Amino acid sequence: MTKSTDDEGFYEALANRLTDPTVELQTSNGLTGEAAAAEGRELLEGTTIPAWQTSLATERNPELALDNESRVAIAGDWHRNVSWAQTVIPALVRIGPDIRTILHLGDFGIWPGREGKGFLRSVDRSCAGAGIERVFVTPGNHEDWGRLHGLFASRPHRVLQLSEMVWVLPRGFRFTLAGTSFLSFGGAASVDFEDRVPGLTWWISEIPTEADVEAAIVGGPIDVLLTHEAVNGGTAQVEKVLRANPGGWPAQALSYSSVSRARVTRVWDAVRPEVLAHGHMHLQGEIRLADGRRVYSLAADTQAGNMGILDLRTRRWDWLPLDRHGRQGAPQP
Repeated sequence: MTKSTDDEGFYEALANRLTDPTVELQTSNGLTGEAAAAEGRELLEGTTIPAWQTSLATERNPELALDNESRVAIAGDWHRNVSWAQTVIPALVRIGPDIRTILHLGDFGIWPGREGKGFLRSVDRSCAGAGIERVFVTPGNHEDWGRLHGLFASRPHRVLQLSEMVWVLPRGFRFTLAGTSFLSFGGAASVDFEDRVPGLTWWISEIPTEADVEAAIVGGPIDVLLTHEAVNGGTAQVEKVLRANPGGWPAQALSYSSVSRARVTRVWDAVRPEVLAHGHMHLQGEIRLADGRRVYSLAADTQAGNMGILDLRTRRWDWLPLDRHGRQGAPQP
């Protein structure tokens, strides 16, 4: 995308955002601060959307497990792929009939317009038919961050319901499931941001700020970290791609990605989870580090390794054995 004169202020803001954590974020309408919160309240006005809230002043690490829930599914990128969601949700329940919650790692399909609404409706129908009761989304980079920023600003520190089954987790949200503590830290860098349209297909608020990092680590260690962005020093598959740059991305894009990844790595190092699960890189992989921490990188839609099952009591991880067509029988890594 060629930078026009009208874009100059935007790109200056991007550069500032990479170095100055005090720069305010903008919604898709260019709003910041209280104006963004007002936009979010307007979006929610007249709805009956409930919300769980956590803060140091109210409840910390709310327990969100369903009755007798002992395992959850964790899913990588779906990219608004209706066919994939319609295939893997029923397949998940056939393999794990006790599963009622999906923790999604972003690039889920939160998107403007009819395409985004249609995807949410499709996921709702597939979940209802399979017995899945909720999907908690840790947002990725390819989500409608213009809308999300306004919604989160209007209801800080709350999990917001986007549809009957789908809920979105704010960056830095802590919760527990059957006694296992989780931290959701969403967002990532779009290396193709120069080919996208600011405010329409790309938003600066997709990557975390330094302030986001500091707020996330205040609560101390947790058991499981959910991110979209990868971390430095993770799985061999991801590290290989980061070194080789097979996409041939330019230096500016790689620098942007590096800033985002470094911030998420800071959170990972600070809260020291037993398990980290992330998407974004479209690669299946796993590693156990010398200190005992485990990292799982999940593949994307139409790839094997897009889902795993986490036991909440033992924190055992099992890959869902589905191939790139969503059929059972994919090999384990």
